[in-house]
This record gives sequence, structure tokens and C-alpha cells, in this order.
Amino acid sequence: MKENEILDEIHRFRAEHARECGYDLHKIFQQIRDGTEKLKAEGWQVVSFAEPAESSYVLHEAPRKKNKNI
Repeated sequence: MKENEILDEIHRFRAEHARECGYDLHKIFQQIRDGTEKLKAEGWQVVSFAEPAESSYVLHEAPRKKNKNI
């Protein structure tokens, strides 16, 4: 497989960040939120994914009962 320098750098950064946070997800995400707020304060435009439309629902059916005759 071809090496991708950009992806390698992202993976290295993520691993280093996780290590610095002691692999604590709450701490990792708090630092990300703090960084986002800092960028907003500096005038950066921060975008997020749009909320799903009301009509887009996921339906879940109960699993079928097994046929005893099989």
C-alpha cells in the first residue's frame, strides 16, 4: 500500500495528543472543544454538520422469530 504523508502526520498527531492526555477521552475532547472556542474568538468561522431533517428517521424492526420447522 502507498504511504500517504498527510495521513501519517494526522495519525502521529492523534497518537501524541492521546498520549499527552493519558488516553482520557474526556480530556481529549475537552481540549478539542477549548481549541475550537479559541479559534472562534480569533475570528475563524467554525462549521459543523447540519442536523438531520425531521423526515430522516431510522426504523428498527424487531428481529424475526425463528421458525421451529426449520
